[in-house]
Amino acid sequence: MAREWGVKAGALVKIAASTLGGGGGGKDDLAQGGGSDVSKVAEALQRVEHAVGETVTRGS
Repeated sequence: MAREWGVKAGALVKIAASTLGGGGGGKDDLAQGGGSDVSKVAEALQRVEHAVGETVTRGS
C-alpha cells in the first residue's frame, strides 16, 4: 500500500539516518541505515512521519 502511495523506503531511511548523524539508503521497497546519535530517535521518527504525510497528501 505504501508503494502505491509513492512512499519510498530509501528516502525515508535517508531522512532518519541523517537526523541520527549517519547514513543509509536503498530501494523503494527495502532500505537500511543507521546513525550514532540515539538522543535524536524521536526527532528522526517525527521527520519520517512528516515525510510520509507529505508524500501521501501530495500523491507522488
